Amino acid sequence: MDNKILESQKGIPYAPPKRLGTKKQVYTQAILQKIPHATEGKVDICLKVGRYKISGGIETDCPKSELTLTFEELKNLINYIEQYYKPLELEVEKFISVGNTDSKQLLLQFKSIADSDEEVATQLIESGLLSDKIYITIDLIRKQKALDDFIDAIDKDYAESYWQEWFKINKWILGSEYMEILDERRIDSGNIADYLVKAFDGFLDIVEIKKPNGLKFWAETKDHDNYIPSSDLIKAITQCQNYLYEIERESNSAKFLERTNETKIIKPRCMLVFGRSNDWSADKQKAFRMLNSMYTQISIMTYDHLLSRAKNIFGISDEDNIIDEDLPF
Repeated sequence: MDNKILESQKGIPYAPPKRLGTKKQVYTQAILQKIPHATEGKVDICLKVGRYKISGGIETDCPKSELTLTFEELKNLINYIEQYYKPLELEVEKFISVGNTDSKQLLLQFKSIADSDEEVATQLIESGLLSDKIYITIDLIRKQKALDDFIDAIDKDYAESYWQEWFKINKWILGSEYMEILDERRIDSGNIADYLVKAFDGFLDIVEIKKPNGLKFWAETKDHDNYIPSSDLIKAITQCQNYLYEIERESNSAKFLERTNETKIIKPRCMLVFGRSNDWSADKQKAFRMLNSMYTQISIMTYDHLLSRAKNIFGISDEDNIIDEDLPF
């Protein structure tokens, strides 16, 4: 049938009838009609749905039942179907209604779902209901919030356990070289690292976390006019060296490989996160560079170095806001 608007003998415009289904004794049909309103100059779009009899194999226009929805009823039905059809098809319990929602409200709704149920959020993206750009924006919002929390927390005297948990949730700030934080932390019966991680090349590395405050990075006095590591830092470095040694000893252990998901072990490296550097002089920065050059398997980072690197990744300064008002979806 041609896609055109028809007109009845009484001059009422209507769309071509749409067959909704056929059974043995009835067929179902829908017709959209433009009915003149009682008020002069106004019209209503109505929907007539009917089941019509089939007698002796011949279709008739004799209704078994008919229902005509007014314009308001039709509009409410359309909204109802738009809101609930796709969630029912996807079998999701949580979903976003986008009918009259502005982009900022939509983003907040989606973030709430993504935070509580990643699988539902993924289904919404994969179904085509929402652009995958919204996920990118959500990720940026989370990281901006994480940076704000990081900046606030490094000035407080939180326990080491706080930071161990924080980095586990926000492992991205440790750098892109780490693909995964393993569930296993135990090297052997006497050594438990903060994190055993799988690097981007598939090999096993270590991340060791110390507090930003309460531990001195540099010794109180210089040696031959040189800055030297504090006893706190030397202890932490020695701990990392011991972990690396014990991991290499376990490299041929079938049990250890099983506990670390068969992650390969060749010359493991360790990132040590220790102390602050926000008030360092140029001479201390130089001494830090020289200190790191001494170790082939250990990389020392302060909390302020991590923060600066994270900001640089996103191209932001302290004054910048990572999220624009005009969101990309």
